[in-house]
Amino acid sequence: MKTFTPRRKYKHPFKETARQDPYRSTSKPKNHPQCPACHAVNVRGRWLSQQQVARLAPANKPSEEPKNELKCPACHQKEDEFALGVVELRGEAWKQTQEEVLNTLRNTETIARSRNDQERILWIKELKTMTKIYVALPELARRIGRELENSFQGFVEYSHSPEEPYLRVRWWSQLPHMKHRPGHALNPSLEEKNLIKERGRPHKSKSFRSRSGG
Repeated sequence: MKTFTPRRKYKHPFKETARQDPYRSTSKPKNHPQCPACHAVNVRGRWLSQQQVARLAPANKPSEEPKNELKCPACHQKEDEFALGVVELRGEAWKQTQEEVLNTLRNTETIARSRNDQERILWIKELKTMTKIYVALPELARRIGRELENSFQGFVEYSHSPEEPYLRVRWWSQLPHMKHRPGHALNPSLEEKNLIKERGRPHKSKSFRSRSGG
């Protein structure tokens, strides 16, 4: 008689850790509550904007107007200054096309919010050496990093915390001059990107982030 041996569940190496934070509940609120700040409506456990609710099929639309108020997780995060992702704009080259870069960020947020209303840019912090864009979910930070690299070239680096679903995206609008070899293209190849990761990456602080968004 053959014995059954359970197979070990395969874990995808690039799959992000399960999101566990106090702002998102596993239970579905009743009576379709509405957020008093952004006026989003919770329909069957999912937060939808007013435009998304209007596009719902008649069978899926709320049968009555929202009776109670409940602040959505993204508005809670903005109030508490608690972001789950940050995009760092580094270098000086991108400031020459600053308006185009900021428009790309807003357009990326608009496309992401059409699919998930909680993917939002919470606030922007201007520093001397960089500009930080704090977002509500790590998926939006990854999407912004890819869009910046596709639209404006440069170099993007992704780093996430192994303990919590927090993603930090660093985008250099141009490569450091000391790492650029004469006669080679400014757009780095795969070998040059690997070289920058090994030798040219800036010093990483021991403290990954602070709750206040530092």
